[in-house]
Amino acid sequence: MAGSEFIARRFDPASDCARWNDMVARCRQASFLFDRRYMDYHSDRFEDCSLMVFKGKRLAALFPACIAGNTVSSHSGLTYGGLLTPSRAIAGDVAGALDAVNNYLASQGVNEVIYKPVPTVYHTVPAMEDLYHLWRTVNPSFAGRQISSTIDRDCRPRVFDIRRQGVRRAAEAGVVIEQSTDFAPFWDVLSSNLAERYGTRPVHSLDEISLLAERFPKNIRLFVARLERRVIAGVVVYYTPMVAHSQYISASPEGKALGALDLLFEKIIGPSLQECRFFDFGTSTEERGHYLNESLLYQKEGFGGRATLYDIYRYTL
Repeated sequence: MAGSEFIARRFDPASDCARWNDMVARCRQASFLFDRRYMDYHSDRFEDCSLMVFKGKRLAALFPACIAGNTVSSHSGLTYGGLLTPSRAIAGDVAGALDAVNNYLASQGVNEVIYKPVPTVYHTVPAMEDLYHLWRTVNPSFAGRQISSTIDRDCRPRVFDIRRQGVRRAAEAGVVIEQSTDFAPFWDVLSSNLAERYGTRPVHSLDEISLLAERFPKNIRLFVARLERRVIAGVVVYYTPMVAHSQYISASPEGKALGALDLLFEKIIGPSLQECRFFDFGTSTEERGHYLNESLLYQKEGFGGRATLYDIYRYTL
């Protein structure tokens, strides 16, 4: 099926950004995360090794990637990646593009690829030809499997009573939900929680998330829960054509006691599902899925979230 007319070359940030972004907008694995204005905010943390695949003179596919030693990942700085293809692509096109990617990487001395396909809920058109072709040709193994919780607006399960109780408790306490463009108060809550519980900090700094929200105001939105003007909880939601995804979720001790997140999700899930078919709460795992935070998973299931898998594959060249 694969054709030798497919050729891969490395993305050139000096000349290829506009063409890359135009292709991203037409890909069926639709996500603004692949726009170079988003990807390149952390270019100092990763050595980019993204590839553009051509069939003759036509740009046929993109491969967002970074490199460390002899290993290429698609992409370590993103939640998901894999081969990106337009809606017109068929199995033979995907096979040819993947072969071109792997041939190019092998010619550059790469001997291992970490492949993170875009979860199916993000697909505007079915797009799993890549996994079939990789299975046939390089026999990838699992490097990780993470469970996320996703609501499908067409078949949403009943909300648990414990979540309804939280909604009532927060509403009776006078908690108010609103959209905000000021990330600083919520970032204080988020940073404090991560430092106390895990000894970590948010992947994005306050300056980074503020910059990205300015670049993508329709895609990156902050919703906060306030009590007497104080931010006691918040959620940063990433909007793509198919999915509204909770990128960050956090509440202060006061917010947790009052059920602020329950009220917050009650207010934003409905409107989000009017824009997107799916609302995704994000993963409840660490260590590439080996550790499951069962209480966090149960909280998300309480709103009707059910399992979507974020898989990670590894193969050698």
